[in-house]
Amino acid sequence: MYTMFPLWVRSHGDLPLKTFQIVNTFRYETKQTRSFIRVREIHFFEAHTAHKDQEGADAQIEEDAVIVQNLLHDLCFPAIVSKRPVWDTFPGAWFSNAVDVVMPNGRTLQVGTYHHYKDQWAKAFDLKYEDAEGQTQFCHQTTFGMSERMLGAVVGMHGDDAGIIFPPKIAPIQIVLMPVAQHLDDDVIPSINRIAEALKSAGYRVKVDDRDIRPGAKHYDWEIKGVPLRLELGPRDLKSGQFVLSMRTGGKASHDVNDLLTVISDSLDSIESELRNRAAVHMENLVLDFPGIEQSSDGWKLTKPIEDGKVYQLAFDGNDSDAEILEKATGLTFLGDCIDSYSEPKPCVVTGRMTTRKQHLARMY
Repeated sequence: MYTMFPLWVRSHGDLPLKTFQIVNTFRYETKQTRSFIRVREIHFFEAHTAHKDQEGADAQIEEDAVIVQNLLHDLCFPAIVSKRPVWDTFPGAWFSNAVDVVMPNGRTLQVGTYHHYKDQWAKAFDLKYEDAEGQTQFCHQTTFGMSERMLGAVVGMHGDDAGIIFPPKIAPIQIVLMPVAQHLDDDVIPSINRIAEALKSAGYRVKVDDRDIRPGAKHYDWEIKGVPLRLELGPRDLKSGQFVLSMRTGGKASHDVNDLLTVISDSLDSIESELRNRAAVHMENLVLDFPGIEQSSDGWKLTKPIEDGKVYQLAFDGNDSDAEILEKATGLTFLGDCIDSYSEPKPCVVTGRMTTRKQHLARMY
């Protein structure tokens, strides 16, 4: 794509240039593959931008950060967003920010990155433009991307023994409608179709499951597929003017059909809140304070052993050599400078200098 950029950008009037692409990449993966997490064919969803100056690229990075937070909110899980250390910065980038989700086993999964290149790549690809004064300038560039690992994080974070639980905002089907005992009352199917149309008109993604199988089989089917809400309607419900609603996170109740849209909206909000609460508790249990490290005649030693399957947060203001000490002592990997720094200065675990820089050590996929 970047070989085309010089053809698309000639003048300052052509900037900013913002493009999006979906590409697949194959790699010779020698490690064990894992669905969505480590695969041989990777699908990248990428935004590539070019700007007149660093200020424009800086603003794009800030916008990317907002997009990331909005995505995490809709996906209903927290993540660690870090500026990667120099040795883990994307080749050619000025800096790289990465989004890491803490999976149930305590490993972190990188699901997205956004990179700031300044004009470094523009010089490599001869990407120039003529500014308002007629002078030739190099563009400043950014990229923002993610892959199907994002779906792997959703499955890992929100799944349970019954299957996946899709957060409502991204669920392909938000509500499945199931007629019950329709053979006993001819009005069941027309009534449930009217409910389906009302929900579709309100903007919901809906599926009517009118298969001639047992209700229990339908519930099992849609539970394992993670549909947030299951709505049942049968002859008794028609007589009482009600419907039965089951939530994928637990809970089943009857509601007045006249309150349909309010009940659906409130129930989806409740599911989102429950998923966020579960994910927050998960993070609290797996992200711990670093136990400490000290130097002795035998070299650097941990003050107490670290636990397997945990992520450690720590104050760190050292250099590359100091970081290497920690990685060798723990067998874990530096994620980089967390965007949420400490509110009060703390002593760096290696140098002892006071700093607000928060770092994480983790075992990564």
